[in-house]
Amino acid sequence: MRIPEQVILSALQKGACIKTFYRTSARAAGSADRRIPDGYVLESPGERNEVILSHTDFRSVEKRLAETETWEQIVGSVLFGAVPGRFALI
Repeated sequence: MRIPEQVILSALQKGACIKTFYRTSARAAGSADRRIPDGYVLESPGERNEVILSHTDFRSVEKRLAETETWEQIVGSVLFGAVPGRFALI
């Protein structure tokens, strides 16, 4: 079910952020290849539950966001990371 753009923007204005995440082969570590996110999560401060966003939900607000954090970590043969890891409203 799609989340309205205004609901996402309202949450971001109240301090929420959107995190993206991916996983791929550890052999890809250090490469400049663009990572394709496996998903998007809207996290609000003080809330216990996060909201999973669809690709369409994210694209509806993407141009209004700024990257604030990135990370990658290898666990065994898998590279986990975020592309960018965290977004906040500009």
